Amino acid sequence: MIRFRSFLPFIGAALVGAVVIGASTPAHADITIRATDINSGGIVVNSQENTLASAANGAGVGNLGGFTGIAVGNFTITIVTDIATTGPGFTSASTTVNITYDGPVDNTGTPTNESDTLLIEVLGTKFSNPTAPALSFISSNSSPSTSGLLASSVTMTSGVIAGNVALSATTGTTLGGQLGTTTGSGTMGSASSVLMPNPVTGAGFNIVNPFSFYQTYTITGFTNSGVAGSLSAGSTVTSAPEPGGGALALTGLSVMAGLGWWRRRKTLPSA
Repeated sequence: MIRFRSFLPFIGAALVGAVVIGASTPAHADITIRATDINSGGIVVNSQENTLASAANGAGVGNLGGFTGIAVGNFTITIVTDIATTGPGFTSASTTVNITYDGPVDNTGTPTNESDTLLIEVLGTKFSNPTAPALSFISSNSSPSTSGLLASSVTMTSGVIAGNVALSATTGTTLGGQLGTTTGSGTMGSASSVLMPNPVTGAGFNIVNPFSFYQTYTITGFTNSGVAGSLSAGSTVTSAPEPGGGALALTGLSVMAGLGWWRRRKTLPSA
């Protein structure tokens, strides 16, 4: 008869594996948001930015007061929420922004864009993924408002950058060196106002710690003025587990236990 204690090493290993799989490391991200108005000639009209330091628990959550009703050139920007969260095997960031545009509009009878461009950059630093350096992917989606402000072009990008970086010193210039970049595009104000693809997933990459999470929103081709609209978007960095993930690991432990039992059974003397 096989004694229960012969399986204790395997059971202990399984419990340790379960604890490791479920462990998480809280993020401590600082979030910087910059809004830039660029006119039809490519000249920066105005730019504003604000930084929100994360709470002690690692989640940067809040209304960035510096953007509440603040005019940025021909735009009035209200950042409703910006939330950064890190858990076991994932890091996510989401933003909701309200926009009012009071500038010139496109002359739709010509191919020349006459309205301004709004560039919103969201940069989170000090992120740490608890499962690095596992292969990771970014998945993003975004939904502009379906009424009110009309814009013929909305583009969202998301990517990660190794280390803790800062926004470009040149306003209106986006950062390079991104990994796993996703890109979604569409319009604002249409009945099916969702950026496509939705969701969009970028190429796999090996993440490093710490890293910066960088998102951009470029809105242009405004065909009405003095009207408000909104944009809600989010991205998640997910670490891809090894084939089968934790389940495979626990399955392997059970196989090992089974082999141990089988070998012991073969060596038992006959009654």
